[in-house]
Amino acid sequence: MKTSSTPSRDSYHHGDLRNALLEKALALVAERGQEGFSLREAARELGVSPAAAYRHFADRNALLAAIAMDGHARLAAAMERAISRLPGALGPKARAAATLLVTGEGYVEFAVRHPSHFRVMFGPALQLKGHAPGGAPSCRSSFEILVGALDGLAAAGVIPHEARAGAEVAAWSSVHGLAALLVDGALPLGARERGHAIQVVTRFVLLGLGADPALLPVPGADADPRRALQEMVERNRPDRTPPGAAAPPRRAGPRLPAPPPGPGSTTKGAAGRGSRRPASLPRAGPA
Repeated sequence: MKTSSTPSRDSYHHGDLRNALLEKALALVAERGQEGFSLREAARELGVSPAAAYRHFADRNALLAAIAMDGHARLAAAMERAISRLPGALGPKARAAATLLVTGEGYVEFAVRHPSHFRVMFGPALQLKGHAPGGAPSCRSSFEILVGALDGLAAAGVIPHEARAGAEVAAWSSVHGLAALLVDGALPLGARERGHAIQVVTRFVLLGLGADPALLPVPGADADPRRALQEMVERNRPDRTPPGAAAPPRRAGPRLPAPPPGPGSTTKGAAGRGSRRPASLPRAGPA
């Protein structure tokens, strides 16, 4: 009996299956969300058997945890690269303020360029035992880089030492919120407008921590994101008329009842003649 020399799908071995599964999972997250696929589906789309995929990951959650760890490592590296590009001629205070600004820029730009990573990184994936966020080449996590930037602000005298405690909450929440709005498409900004927006966020964080306004970044007027914000508001107005459509007729609002006539006011009778209404309140005077 003749047998085919073509290997079956069950016996097929991918050259770098682990990384291929990670890339396929990122594509599936973008298409269907974190809960919209299984490890078996990812394997099937790559043309390999589920058994081959299970040699690398126990299940979909383990696959997502690996994506989250990789994403955190990439994010931390992006933040460190942004800090390394700062000019060397800055004074201590200016450098400390600029460090916080560029770490925020690195965070936001990473989120925009790697939206599937970003969505998985802050989900439940890392709650699996034995999984922790990855770090930069210096072995610092993105959170440790933020802590270092805030410590630098206090050490340089940009913010008072008493304002340092808990500053991570304000800084991280502000930058992460901006990144999430951009990734989800709720705040559609171009690259220049994104740079302006992170400057605005950094400025308000530093002002809230008591920094000298003279040290804060001043956003450029040529990339003001307020126009994009206004356009977003206009697009989402419930009474907005779609382009090319006729404007709906204006509907008259409800008629408010006329106020009751006051003392001594003139009313119109059926014939339209005015008549004096006697005052209904007693006159004030001695009893």
